[in-house]
Amino acid sequence: MKKFCWLIFLVMIVSLLAACQSAPPSKDWTLGPLPVPPASPEPPPLKVTLPTTLPAMLSILQTRIYFTGSGYQPNEMVVVKMDVPPGVEIPAVKPGEPVGVAFANADGKGNFTADVAAETKIQTFLRGTLLPTLAPDPRSLKPIPHGIYTFRSIGTESGKVGVSRVEFVPPAPK
Repeated sequence: MKKFCWLIFLVMIVSLLAACQSAPPSKDWTLGPLPVPPASPEPPPLKVTLPTTLPAMLSILQTRIYFTGSGYQPNEMVVVKMDVPPGVEIPAVKPGEPVGVAFANADGKGNFTADVAAETKIQTFLRGTLLPTLAPDPRSLKPIPHGIYTFRSIGTESGKVGVSRVEFVPPAPK
């Protein structure tokens, strides 16, 4: 019986070797470049009406403008900056430099909401000055040109950057 088991074992080994030798060589399994899925289309900019005449332009002071984001470190300070396009001047801001418009601390989950203060609306979006009473000087108001502006929310510790675009548009014709 032992001899018979050895014979079966030997036949199986020889059969396996013969099968391996008679099999065609395997194809090369090197993978080529993987197709890159098309980028999702960039969302359209948020449209914000920015009147250019008094008293309508002061309505921006009554409008809540705020930025929200997530994915920041818990309790991290997040600063929102507006990229100033070439040719647009903001008082007290060097040409080509972004201007800070809001800031907030992220909550314990890394989410933030940053409101744009009235003073920032006056000095940045309306490019005006404040009187000693902290009221806007109506004679100094010169709103930024209508168009698309890029805003970046930057985590001061993580360096994480979120980007959004806002299009300032004139009021609809009456």
